[in-house]
Amino acid sequence: MPLETPGTPPDANAADERAARLQSPDVAPYWLAAVIESADDAIISKTLDGVITSWNSGAERIFGYTADEAIGQPVTMLIPADHLDEEPSIIARLRRGERIEHYETVRVRKDGSLVDISLTVSPINGPDGSVIGASKIARDITDRRRAEQALRRSER
Repeated sequence: MPLETPGTPPDANAADERAARLQSPDVAPYWLAAVIESADDAIISKTLDGVITSWNSGAERIFGYTADEAIGQPVTMLIPADHLDEEPSIIARLRRGERIEHYETVRVRKDGSLVDISLTVSPINGPDGSVIGASKIARDITDRRRAEQALRRSER
């Protein structure tokens, strides 16, 4: 039976124990993986060479590729030809340890259609603190862009 802290309701002690178990080194990776997998936004990781290393179900919904199709491929498969110049500048900023927040751009889906996205890119640091890759979170803002365009047209 767990020890109870005097003056603390028993339910609070049980909740503290559950929280501690969820943060244990054995459970934490599974917990984090479940959070990432259940996100509506695309969550992708890549190397500094631009090779996709992880791909969640949100990425599959937005871009149309399964994880098996995307992992190991160059991230440039998602970038339209007229936006390819964006990737080198993103990589350069990442190498300096910078985070890019809410960068609005266009990407291409598996079927060739374009999708407006808001992109946040963060450096991933290795054990020695050096930048070894990037995490990308992409939110589909196509509907918002269409609504903004419709509003502008109606105001003319």
